[in-house]
Amino acid sequence: GQSIFSILAIVCVSDESIILGVIIVTCGKIFKYYIRIKMKNLIKIIVLSNFLISIAYANTNTNTNTNTNTNGIYFGIGGTSSKYKENIVISGTRYTLKYKSTSFKALVGKRLNDNVATELQFTNFTKDAITVDGVVTILDTSGNSFGVAGLYYFNSGEDFLPFVKLGFHSWDFKTTNTSTGVSSELDGTDIFYGIGVDGKINETMKYRVEFEKMDIDGDDMNNFGAVLLINL
Repeated sequence: GQSIFSILAIVCVSDESIILGVIIVTCGKIFKYYIRIKMKNLIKIIVLSNFLISIAYANTNTNTNTNTNTNGIYFGIGGTSSKYKENIVISGTRYTLKYKSTSFKALVGKRLNDNVATELQFTNFTKDAITVDGVVTILDTSGNSFGVAGLYYFNSGEDFLPFVKLGFHSWDFKTTNTSTGVSSELDGTDIFYGIGVDGKINETMKYRVEFEKMDIDGDDMNNFGAVLLINL
């Protein structure tokens, strides 16, 4: 009837049982890490499954959209200028921490009708130094974002299509001390939203210019970029 914490306390009382106590604690940490990784993968699997189901469902209906290809599926590649800002207070003094990079972005989407689309997107935030109050530190950070979003287009059937989008993303970042090589990792799942415009190049290709704001553990990652879209 005892909890694992009380058992651990009893085991660790005697010196000869210290090793066993360390083993129990270590196993607990490994189990916690395993659950965290499994949950991250589960979220990605659920997102991907829902996306594929929506595509399969949409393909069973007649596509009446004259501004896209027959099945409405497209992919895109491009880049963004990404900026992150966080205010921290240490011993009563406020500091501004910043990170910015040129990021790579890839996406695949499906037009469900003239006004609505759904997309999966991946963004890679390249490694760059963190600055504190404008001073470059010895800390480098990089990360990734995997997200799903819904888009709403306002001018259906036109060559110039402004849109808004809302979704959520699973993100992870790694920060490394370039002097000691010591690193730490942080991950989570948050919302993101944005505005943009798709412009027609020809019947197969479009360009996109957009602004995104990603929530990263309560702070914002602002992305401004361009993407080339190609109909499949």
